[in-house]
Amino acid sequence: MMHPRAARVLLALVVLVFLVVGTLYAVYTPAWQAPDEPAHYNYVAQIAGGGCCPVIAPGDWDTALINEVASREEPPPARLSRLEYEDHQPPLYYLLATPVFALTGGSLLALRLVSVVLGAGVVVMAYLVAARLLGSPPLALAAAVFVAFIPQHVAILSSVNNDALAELVLGALLVLALGYLGAGEPARRPHPALLGLLAGLAFLTKLTVYGPAVLVVALAIAFRAAHERRSARWFAGQAAWAGGIAVALGALWWGRNVAVYGWPDLFAQTAHEAAVVGQLRTADLIAEIGAGAYAQRLLSTTFHSFFGQFGWMAVPMPPRIYWLIGAFLLELATGLALLIATRRGAPPLTRTTRAGLWVLAALVGLAVVQFGYYNLTFVQFQGRYLYPALIPLGLTAAAGLWGWARFVARFLPARWHGALAWLPLVVMGWLPLLAVYALFWILVPNLG
Repeated sequence: MMHPRAARVLLALVVLVFLVVGTLYAVYTPAWQAPDEPAHYNYVAQIAGGGCCPVIAPGDWDTALINEVASREEPPPARLSRLEYEDHQPPLYYLLATPVFALTGGSLLALRLVSVVLGAGVVVMAYLVAARLLGSPPLALAAAVFVAFIPQHVAILSSVNNDALAELVLGALLVLALGYLGAGEPARRPHPALLGLLAGLAFLTKLTVYGPAVLVVALAIAFRAAHERRSARWFAGQAAWAGGIAVALGALWWGRNVAVYGWPDLFAQTAHEAAVVGQLRTADLIAEIGAGAYAQRLLSTTFHSFFGQFGWMAVPMPPRIYWLIGAFLLELATGLALLIATRRGAPPLTRTTRAGLWVLAALVGLAVVQFGYYNLTFVQFQGRYLYPALIPLGLTAAAGLWGWARFVARFLPARWHGALAWLPLVVMGWLPLLAVYALFWILVPNLG
């Protein structure tokens, strides 16, 4: 068993390496060569110059100008400032970034570093979720490394956008929900009001985490009520605390949207669709290339961009890298099968652990459904839209490698079994190297 202090030191080392790699991405990625970065930057600039919050309107989306930026040309600042199609987003990330914008004179690098720091928090949340459910610091560290060093994830967490804060809030909500269920044997169960507070912050951060936040809170309360055989009155009281605070916070933004865009555009989606005239739509692409070619492009591009397709989706990694990643995923899947097979006869999982695993599995399922739903209207084959499920996927990856460790242990003397606990973390060690390789041998040469 690893000493808690040693686990904290190793976690700090993982976070430090992430901060270094993330900073390298922030420094060396050319200006505006991250998806939608100019529009996110301009949201902050508008708050700094005129207060919160900007209003999305027709003309904020300019297809020709976006193509110009994506083709690695850098228009004059006056033209670039016209890209304001992210103005429909909830404001929390942009409000947090505004003081940095003001203090640094609008430094793009400084705003990117804000995202890197928030990304470090995501890595910590991944560790805490895995540690509470798996009870093994080495496995939790392996899960954190998986989350931290997927090259595309590093690229997103080192650019100006609200993804990092959205993932951090959702990760913190997962940690709190597991504590609420009793995972990790917390000294004191958190009050449901804290679940509502984090869900409310999610409502103020990004629309893509609305569903996940509601799902996590609802399942946590439902599982606890079932396990502890609580009354309907108790369940209603817990739900009222969590839901009431979450809705109260969200209503601050939704009420503003109704006042600006009219009823029933609570989430500014109607206003957004009216503004993004010219964005490629799914129906148009299917009509152009056919349903079969569309499905093939959806799957391949989503896979590539989940792990690394840089710039505005213009720079994929070489095919051999995707084949290597595919082999790694096959290894993880095989390890999961081995883990399931070797659990026969082992002590059953506790109800709390099972509940936590169901919460994470449901989160993955919802992320996939949301991704598919979004692509029903617009062509958005961007794997980053699946990142709300990245912490559960990191835990799954660590578990797959643990399955291999248990399998190998059957053929080794008992004195080696302790060392095998580190196998998942050691195997994950190639991901930081891949992230650095992707930056200096793929991203910079092709976007610089």
